Amino acid sequence: MNKDLDRAVAFHREGQLSKAENIYLEIIDNDKNNSQVLQLLGTLYLQKNNFKLSEEYLLNSLEQDPGNPGTLNNLGLLKKNTKDFKTALEYFELNIKKNNFLNSWVNKSNILLENEKYNEGLEFSKEAIKIFPKDLKIRNNLAIFLFKCGFENKALKIYKEFDHQKLHFKESYINYSNLLIVINNLSKALEVINNFILEDKNNLEALRQRSLINKLLSNFDKSEEDLLKSIQIDKLNIISNQMIVKFYIDKKNYEEAIKYCDLMLIQKKDYNFFFTKKILCKINLGNWIGLKDELKIFNKDLKYNQSSIDPLSLKYINDDPLFQKKFTEIYWNEKPKNKYLSKITNYHYQKTNNSKIKIGYFSGDFKKHAVFHLVQDLFVNHNKKDFEIYAYSSVNIDGPEREKIINNTNKFFDINNSSDEEIIKLIKSHDLDIAIDLSGYTVHNKSHLFEYNIAKIKINYLGFPGTMGTIKYDYILADKNIILSDHLKYYSEKVIYMPETYQPFTPINFEITNRRSEFNLPDNKFVMGCFSRIEKILPNIFDIWMKILKKYDDVYLALCINKEIVKTNIENYCHQHNFDFKKIIFLNSIEHKENLRRISTFDLYLDTFPYNGHTGISDSLFQCCVPTISFTGKSFASRVSLSLLDYAELKKLATYNEKDYFEMIDYYCSNRDDLKNIKKSLIKFKNSNLNRMVKFTKDFEKILTSIFVNHKKIL
Repeated sequence: MNKDLDRAVAFHREGQLSKAENIYLEIIDNDKNNSQVLQLLGTLYLQKNNFKLSEEYLLNSLEQDPGNPGTLNNLGLLKKNTKDFKTALEYFELNIKKNNFLNSWVNKSNILLENEKYNEGLEFSKEAIKIFPKDLKIRNNLAIFLFKCGFENKALKIYKEFDHQKLHFKESYINYSNLLIVINNLSKALEVINNFILEDKNNLEALRQRSLINKLLSNFDKSEEDLLKSIQIDKLNIISNQMIVKFYIDKKNYEEAIKYCDLMLIQKKDYNFFFTKKILCKINLGNWIGLKDELKIFNKDLKYNQSSIDPLSLKYINDDPLFQKKFTEIYWNEKPKNKYLSKITNYHYQKTNNSKIKIGYFSGDFKKHAVFHLVQDLFVNHNKKDFEIYAYSSVNIDGPEREKIINNTNKFFDINNSSDEEIIKLIKSHDLDIAIDLSGYTVHNKSHLFEYNIAKIKINYLGFPGTMGTIKYDYILADKNIILSDHLKYYSEKVIYMPETYQPFTPINFEITNRRSEFNLPDNKFVMGCFSRIEKILPNIFDIWMKILKKYDDVYLALCINKEIVKTNIENYCHQHNFDFKKIIFLNSIEHKENLRRISTFDLYLDTFPYNGHTGISDSLFQCCVPTISFTGKSFASRVSLSLLDYAELKKLATYNEKDYFEMIDYYCSNRDDLKNIKKSLIKFKNSNLNRMVKFTKDFEKILTSIFVNHKKIL
C-alpha cells in the first residue's frame, strides 16, 4: 500500500488529480479510517472546488486525527473559499493554538486583509512576526497592514529590505507595485514589476500589472502589448479580457472593445460586465440596432453594486435619482482609501484666521473644454479683495484657456504629476477655507482627495451632474429647478441654491447670422440641430427626430459628428427603420466662436434625454439665441435644460415625456412665426445680459460667504 500511496502522492504533486484520486479511493476502500488518505482526498477535492466532498473527507480525517495541522488548515481554506469567514477563522485559530501552524497564521492574516480588518490585522501580524520573523508571507502582509493603517514609511521599509536582500516573491512584487501606484511612484512600480517578469515572463498577473502601470504613464502601446500577450497566453481569461475592454474604451477604440465583449458573451463568461460594456460601446458608436431592447434588459437587471459601470456613464442611460444616489454611495465607499493621507491632513492642519476667504478650485478641464467655457469668467469676476483664489489643475495643456485661469487666480498649481502625499501637503500649506471640485467623476478628476481634510468646507459643483455619494462633500451647488425641495433625499451632500440658474456662462457678443451658405447648410430649409456628443443621443430620441423629418419635406436635421463609423452606423439604423438618411446634415467640429455663429443659423435646437445638453443648451439659448426644446426628467442631468429655459423665461419649451416632446417639435415646425418671435426675445435677453457674470459671481460669493460664516459659528 505504501507504494500505491507514494505513486498517488506523486501524481497529486504533478497535478494529475484524476489519477491520484483513483488510487486514493482504492486505498480508502480497503482502509476506511486512514486519516492521511482521507486528508489527501479532502485536499484534492478542495483543489477541484468540490467543497461538499472535500469537507466530508477532511472531517472524517479530523475525526481520526483531531489535531492534524494540515487537516485543520485545509478545513479553514475550504470555509474561506465558500466565504464562511467566521468558521474559517475558527479553524485557523484552533490550529494556531494547538500547533502554532505557520500556514494558518498566514491564512488568518489573508482573511483579515480580504475583509479589510486592517487594525486587527496589523496587531495580529505584529504578533506573528515575533514568532516567524523571517517568514516572507507574514512580512509581506505586515507591510500591507502597515500601509492600510497609515504607516506608509514602515511599509516601504519592509519592501526596500526585500529589494536589497532579493527576497521578493509573486505576492510581494504585486503588493509592492500596488503600493507604489497608490503613492504615484510609477517609475519604481514599473521597475518592480519588470523584475518580476524577468523571473516569470508569462505570469498573467505581472503582465496585467505592467500594462496598468504603462497606461498610467501614458505608454499606451506598451500597455496594449502586455494585454494582448496575456490574452495570447490565456484567450478566455476573464480579468485579462476585462482589462483590454476597459483599455480600448478609455482609448475610444470601441470597435475593438466590442470584439472582446462578443468573444466573452459567446462563452457566457461574466455576462453582466461584458454586456454592460458592449452597450456603452454601442452608444458611443451610434450603433443603435438592437440597442433599445438591450437597454431595457440592462435597466431591468441593474444593481446598486454593479462594478461594470461608473456613475458618469450611468447618467447616459438612467434617470432614477434614488438609484443613482445608492449606486454612487457604494461606488465611493469601494474607492481605495489611504489612512496615511488622513494622518497627513490632520498632522499638517493649522487652524488660522485668514484675512480673506481662500477658495481652491480643482479641475482637469482648464483647457478647451465645456467646463472652462462656462466657468472662465467666474475667475475673472471674483472679488480679489475678499477672496484669495487658488486653482489646482490635473491636466497640463498649454493654451489661452489655461493662461486665462492662471492670470485670474492668486496661485495656480499643476498637480497631475505629483503624488497624493505631495498634493495634500501642498493644499494643506495653503490652509483653504473652501475646496470646490469642478470634476466629480469626470475624466482627469482628483476627487478622491476630497475624502480627506483638505479644506474647512468641500463643495461638489458643475463638472459632474449629480451627487458624489458621500458626506465627505459638505455641499452640492444647484438651483431650485434642478433639485426640487422633495428631491433633497437623493443627494448625500447638503444642497445650496443659486438664486437663478446654477450655470455660469458669459454671453459672447457676435453677429447672429442667417447666412447658412458659409457653413454648408441649406438655405430655404427648416434646420433642426443637436450638437450633443453621440453618447447622449439614444435611439428613442433619434426616432422622434426622424419622424418629424418624415412628416415635413423641408425639415432637416444637423448633427456635429466627425467619425465615419458613427455616420455609417446611423445610416444602417435609418435603412432598417425606413428613415430618410439623406435629410441628416453631418457637420465637422470648428473653432468655438465660429461654431456658435453656425448654430445661430438653426431654426430649432433639440435636447437629449436622460443626459441633457448642459453647456450645449446654454450655448443654443444664450449665445446663439435659437429656440430650444428640452426633455426634462427626475435626475440632475435631465433637469439642467429646464433650469436654463426658466432663466430665459421660456419654461413653456420644456417637455416631460416622449409624446409631449414629439408634439412640441411638431408644433413649432408648423408654427414657425412663433419661433421667430422666440428668437427675437432671446436676442433681446442676450443683449441685456452680456455682463451677467458680474451679478452671478456676486451671488456665488454671497453664498460661499454665508456657508463659511455659518461654519465658523458652529466651530
